Amino acid sequence: MARRARIVITMVLVTYVCHPYSCLLKTSLNQQRLLSMDVESSSRGAALKYSCLRKECHQEWNSSISASSAKTYLPLDVHDGVVMTVIHDITGAILLRKTFNTWNAYTYAHDLAWWVQKVRAGRVVVMAVRRAGTYGLGAALPTLIGLGSLLAPHAPAYALWVWVFVVGGRTLIETVVANPHPLHKSTVTLCSNVLMPLPRNTTLFFNTKVHNLQLRLCDSNAAMGPLCDPIWPKVMSPVLSVADENSRRHTESEVGVVVCAGTRLQYLTHTLSHLLKVRKVSPFKVLVVLGTDHNGTLDSNIQSLLQLFGLQYKIINSLPDVLSTNHRLFQFYRAAWKAGVETFPNAKYLAFLDEDVEVSPDWLEMLLHYAPALELDASLWCVSGISAAHVNMYSDPRLIMRGSRQPGWGFLVLIDEARAAIAIWPDKSSISLLYDTFLYKIVGRGRECIYPVVSRSRHYGVGVNTLPYVHHLYFLERPLHDGSLVKLPPMSSLTREIYESQIWSRLSRASPITRNPCASGFIKPPEINEPMDLVFYFYLDNPENSLEWTLLAECVGAWPYSTQGMHSGSVELPQPWGGSLWLIGVPASPYKFFKPFHIPVWYPSTDKAYDEQSSFVSFVRSMKVISNRTLHVAANQLFLQKY
Repeated sequence: MARRARIVITMVLVTYVCHPYSCLLKTSLNQQRLLSMDVESSSRGAALKYSCLRKECHQEWNSSISASSAKTYLPLDVHDGVVMTVIHDITGAILLRKTFNTWNAYTYAHDLAWWVQKVRAGRVVVMAVRRAGTYGLGAALPTLIGLGSLLAPHAPAYALWVWVFVVGGRTLIETVVANPHPLHKSTVTLCSNVLMPLPRNTTLFFNTKVHNLQLRLCDSNAAMGPLCDPIWPKVMSPVLSVADENSRRHTESEVGVVVCAGTRLQYLTHTLSHLLKVRKVSPFKVLVVLGTDHNGTLDSNIQSLLQLFGLQYKIINSLPDVLSTNHRLFQFYRAAWKAGVETFPNAKYLAFLDEDVEVSPDWLEMLLHYAPALELDASLWCVSGISAAHVNMYSDPRLIMRGSRQPGWGFLVLIDEARAAIAIWPDKSSISLLYDTFLYKIVGRGRECIYPVVSRSRHYGVGVNTLPYVHHLYFLERPLHDGSLVKLPPMSSLTREIYESQIWSRLSRASPITRNPCASGFIKPPEINEPMDLVFYFYLDNPENSLEWTLLAECVGAWPYSTQGMHSGSVELPQPWGGSLWLIGVPASPYKFFKPFHIPVWYPSTDKAYDEQSSFVSFVRSMKVISNRTLHVAANQLFLQKY
């Protein structure tokens, strides 16, 4: 039987920095409460045990940690990665425990950075690897280094890692050890012990104008961001007369904004903070629809937050005995749309956000600029704030497109469209489609949406159906407009007749190219006196599903997972020289008539050609560096679940 290896490190500190702006507390151990923490990182789990070692500990401090004093191991078959625990620096209470699946190279490092950056100065943070978690830290490394980590950038992929630090203060302990054994056989455990004094009291805010409701929220929760900054907090004044705004809401609101939310307080705090900075958004135009968890409960902190922000809200109780989380979400969104229609009956438009979607200051301004086109053009049904997921597209905030696609996150529809959607939306929990698919297939009915080249809304959170690779490359890393004023094309230019006349005019002058789309140099600026637009013709007989499109899109940096986003079988990729690369599907697109007779259609016609093209895509496609780890490495994921 293999012996269990234990690596034990102990550190005793007698100084403590509350936060970067407070004085250094130097108190003798005889007068100071001591926090003792035992942190374990292993291939079998992660654990935190802590207690107060002095009789002088306040009774409320002891009671607040009693439930957390015993070693608690998370289940071994789920939630591998970095376990982050945030401890209150006065009471010793656990404010947050969250696991980030950073055994995966994508998405979760961004999420870890998002959360840890929002923990207020002075809090004690414990990070420990559970089984494997240093492998995918790449995108979070700049944040971790900025907070004081010295070892995370040098940790091997399978390393065990423990880091305990005070936000804005100092590292209490950080240690890392390589794990030389296969994860399913390893018995190595990294054990770390920390003794640190805790102050008896400190000032939560230096700004005395902070409302008591805000004080309570910040004292009982972690990762609340600027709302809880001890020096420059975002001072909120609750609007106690929300009910008095009803008459204004019913008579003045051209648009109602519906925020669909659940139980993720920190995401909702960030989203609402940005939403209330948006031009043309007022609190009386916003409705937050709250869904309870699977037990039918709702965190009271969320209701306190909405009271603090002065926003009206409606609670949607979770349906009992639903078949899956997606069934529950499908019914929740129906209820949210219905609540929006009922709350803003006199509005012309409804805009929808999720609790983990960040918007730019000009988000609603842009949506409303193009909203009238929905009434003029029957081939349109929504205006979206989300850009097309094409990574090889020049980011110009002045450019606006249209195409057949899901509305994404942060979109607007006519209120009559919302009423029609509710009428055909199944209201039984046993019936379910993915919410996005339902909107695209059933509500959209082949019609198109208007959307910007540079997003005005961005899905930053990690949700139920998040695919890490896709979310990371095609959404998280797409730019969000800074909100600066830009001159947008007129609304009428996005109506079908005018939009298509512009495309016909540009394609009639475009230069056809026949180069291999997967070879280097495929996209290059035209020579002087040549047309600004390039056009490439590829085989497309089924606009709903095309392997040829998948291969082509992988090579040129377009969205490869479906043919969504096409307009009449065409895709436009704006380029930095001022023109565009046009990808035209033949025979599906009506623009095929621009193809000269002698220009071939790109078409891998045999199984062997498909295989060669797929292999060529894998070989040539540029590898994006994630810190010192690459997509080539990530292609061989750890897949820890199988153990």
